[in-house]
Amino acid sequence: MQTDVIVVGAGPAGSTAARGIAERGAGVLLLERAKFPRDKPCGGGVTVRCAALLPFSIEPVVEDVITGARMKIRGHREVNRDSKAPITYMTQRRRLDAFLVEQAQAAGAEFRDGQGVTGIVRLPDGTFEVTTKDGTHHARVIIGADGANGVVGNRLGYEAAGESAVALEGNYAYPDGVPADLRHRVVLHFGDYPGGYGWIFPKGDHVNIGVGGWKSAMGPRLRELLQHLCQTYGFDVDDLQGLRGHHLPMQRRGMVMAAAGSALVGDAAGLVDPLSGEGIYGALRSGSLIVPAVEDYLAGRVKTLAGYQLALERDLIPEVETSVALMEIFHAWPDPFVWLLQHFGPFWGGACAAIRGETTYIDLTYRLGAPGRALLGPAARAGRFVSSRRVARG
Repeated sequence: MQTDVIVVGAGPAGSTAARGIAERGAGVLLLERAKFPRDKPCGGGVTVRCAALLPFSIEPVVEDVITGARMKIRGHREVNRDSKAPITYMTQRRRLDAFLVEQAQAAGAEFRDGQGVTGIVRLPDGTFEVTTKDGTHHARVIIGADGANGVVGNRLGYEAAGESAVALEGNYAYPDGVPADLRHRVVLHFGDYPGGYGWIFPKGDHVNIGVGGWKSAMGPRLRELLQHLCQTYGFDVDDLQGLRGHHLPMQRRGMVMAAAGSALVGDAAGLVDPLSGEGIYGALRSGSLIVPAVEDYLAGRVKTLAGYQLALERDLIPEVETSVALMEIFHAWPDPFVWLLQHFGPFWGGACAAIRGETTYIDLTYRLGAPGRALLGPAARAGRFVSSRRVARG
């Protein structure tokens, strides 16, 4: 098959890129290794900030709307906080990803699942030859949306994202519906999980229960810490279904994410929020930002997709860097921060505003005054950050 663009990986990043590029008139082939619908290790939370990136509603796949949180640190008393407006929408990746693929197809992208990529070669004329089990495809542009250890980044020589965090999660079934005391609020448990937290997220007929944190500290203890979380809230870890662990890809300073006719988006580019471990926002945002760069490249206005990397460094990377700083200070002294979330209205309100997209991590940090500006550090300040990073030129 000959087309303009091949996108490898049909998660939120790949589907968003495929939809946006197809909407601008280019031919797009979206390849996915698994057969759809398929599930992915993920809590399944789509923040209001994240959903606002899409030009359509995700209501058809929403299973619960989160308007509050039950928060606890170690063995202390649990505190409930509520918001006047939705914070996060709960779905399942098998449903969300299939829905986003449908939007890409409606825009004109061709979708083929069950098509694992086995080979990628950049030809002398600058185009790409992509081999799957069923044939060979050619395109002027290839986009890797196939995760941190994806074949696109590996075959084209991109530096792999770091794997500094890990998680383990599973589902506890409620065939007759989730109990009322678990609906509309996320459960967040802090203090026992180095560099992370434990969670319980309500869905339609089950809750997702998991723990995540620093790989160096939690890797060998994931099962033990998940069992601890389950015991704390009255679950039996042996009753969890679909138990699975996964790595959370993190940005490395100086990572190249674009070259002449190729680019990485989403988890393949390490665009996970270090503080929350959430990756769907970075997936959707990077999937959107790649679109104008591809359009310019196909039209011959530029000779590289480096404009995409520059857009990331203006729009998204400063927030990731700020999240790193916030994550480090939060986990160095979690008790006062959790107390503020539990008892101090402006702090809780600021966190909700960030999740809803009404403010940013950088804005919140600067509200702290001089201590906040010091926390950011020179490398994370947007004005100086862009010039300090390398951009691929070919």
